[in-house]
Amino acid sequence: MSSFGFVVKQEEIEKAESLRYAYEKLMISCTQVTDHLVEIQGDCKAELTTDVEVLHAEIAHFVSDYYKKGPMEPGIPPAVANERLQNFQAQFDYLIRKHTANLEGEELFGLPRTEEHEFTLVRKELTLLQKLYGLYTSVMTSIDGYNEMNWLDINCEKINAELTELQNRCRRLPKGLKDWQAYNDLKKKIDDFNETVPLLELMANKSMATRHWMKIEQAANYKFDFDLSFDQPMDLVMENVRLKDIMKAPLLPVKDDVEDICISAVKEKDIEAKLKMVMNDWSNRTLTFANFKNRGELLLKSSEALETISMLEDSLMVLSSLITNRYNAPYKNKIQAWVHFLSTTADVLEQWITVQNTWVYLEAVFVGGDIAKQLPQESKRFSAIDKSWLKIMQRAHENDNVISCCAGDDMMIQILPHLFEQLELCQKSLTGYLEKKRLLFPRFFFVSDPALLEILGQASDCHTIQAHLLGLFDNIKSVEFHEKVYDLIVTCISREGEKIALDKPVKCEHNVEIWLDILMNEQQSSLHIIIRDAYRSITSPDYDLYTFLSHFPAQVGLLGIQFLWTKTAEEALKGAKFDRKFMINANNFFMLLLNMLIAKTTENLTAMDRVKYETLITIHVHQRDIFDDL
Repeated sequence: MSSFGFVVKQEEIEKAESLRYAYEKLMISCTQVTDHLVEIQGDCKAELTTDVEVLHAEIAHFVSDYYKKGPMEPGIPPAVANERLQNFQAQFDYLIRKHTANLEGEELFGLPRTEEHEFTLVRKELTLLQKLYGLYTSVMTSIDGYNEMNWLDINCEKINAELTELQNRCRRLPKGLKDWQAYNDLKKKIDDFNETVPLLELMANKSMATRHWMKIEQAANYKFDFDLSFDQPMDLVMENVRLKDIMKAPLLPVKDDVEDICISAVKEKDIEAKLKMVMNDWSNRTLTFANFKNRGELLLKSSEALETISMLEDSLMVLSSLITNRYNAPYKNKIQAWVHFLSTTADVLEQWITVQNTWVYLEAVFVGGDIAKQLPQESKRFSAIDKSWLKIMQRAHENDNVISCCAGDDMMIQILPHLFEQLELCQKSLTGYLEKKRLLFPRFFFVSDPALLEILGQASDCHTIQAHLLGLFDNIKSVEFHEKVYDLIVTCISREGEKIALDKPVKCEHNVEIWLDILMNEQQSSLHIIIRDAYRSITSPDYDLYTFLSHFPAQVGLLGIQFLWTKTAEEALKGAKFDRKFMINANNFFMLLLNMLIAKTTENLTAMDRVKYETLITIHVHQRDIFDDL
């Protein structure tokens, strides 16, 4: 390179000179090694041949043992097969390493390759078995983990997800494995556990009670390791129970029975919840009371009692649906008991309200009223009823729970019908008494029983009749008593304020129906006298229309112009036989009369007088039209 003008470093020149020396030394070493190999080649080749023959025998023995005592031996458990697989895999790994070394030696010496065909088949089979039992190990590890779970902590969703993944891995195994019994056994184990998970999920429901677990024991003909002899909360019973304690039971053969038991547990829990809701609703519901006059809280509040009855009917509907439910066996007696409590309470409350209404109605009659004196036997009977009613209400105040008061014992069931029966007797006697009074004074038929009871009950004070006069008479709104004599009626007053002085004042003595009858007759007699006076006045030649109408009551004034029209029309008809001017004169007279009435309405009149004159005009126009037709 220097001859061509290249600059070469001294260091490189030294390396180039040493390279030649190294190469020569290597060639000498190769010659020596070749000579040594030539010397030992025969011995090594003979040793390799011997090793190949020995290994062939070992492989043949291994293959024989594998087929006889290997993991594929029929009838051995999967765990034993897995253990054998690991042993034979270790032996196989050792032999394959020696076989590989011998093949390399044969290639080195140019010898024919020794092929172990059965060994190769075993190799393929072991590879498949490793995949199969690798999955088996994963399955067993997972299942062992599940088995150690505390029953209260079991998570069926997580277990189900993991088992689904294991099933997918099982399906993805090579097709060649699917004909092997070990594969079928593994698949069955996964499928069985997977089929058990829905049962476990049902059994883990909080609705399950000791009685349901005892039914599962009977169905499976198996005794669980935990104690079910006491009806304790399941959290306490299952506190130390593992999943493996449950899985020991043969659940799959009785799967349908277990499912029915678990479903019934859920249904029973729902029944229990509804029953508890009804029980809680009525355990705290109380009666409410109302004051009666000045005697204290002697009444149930009717509106709230009726609302309570409505709620009782709703609760009874709930219980009736529970009592027909086929899953109600554990609670049937309790449901029937509450149906009895609620139906009895509803009946008692309904009768209570009926008795109360009748008692209130009759209390006004027989306590402190004049009727009590006229019905002494019924008054005595009502007094006993009144005492019993006070006891009932006192008891209700002391025990105001609706169910306890009405259905806690038989007292209310027995006493209320008796009180109602006695009250009906009082009411029947009272009805007969009122009927007699109506027969004595028929105008009592115009008023209701309560109004008549008020009239009769306050008969000792004649002034109290004022409020009922319009109900008894057509237009007597009130009466006027003598200024000095308290019970002497002197005047009748109409709704419009017109007065009729009685010709003979009426003394309010004896029974009320007697002096009312006298009042009616005297009022009619006095009115007859007034009408006779009105007739004499209107038929007088020197009568004055305005004076007549202002002096007499409006109804009598109306009669007056009818008297006048009748008298004039009759005279005109008689005179017309001789002279037709009688009819003309009469018609002119009626027109004059009408004009006088109309003229009066132009004046400043009271409301009553205006209505009176307008009515007189209407009647007289009608009378005049009739006369015109004549």
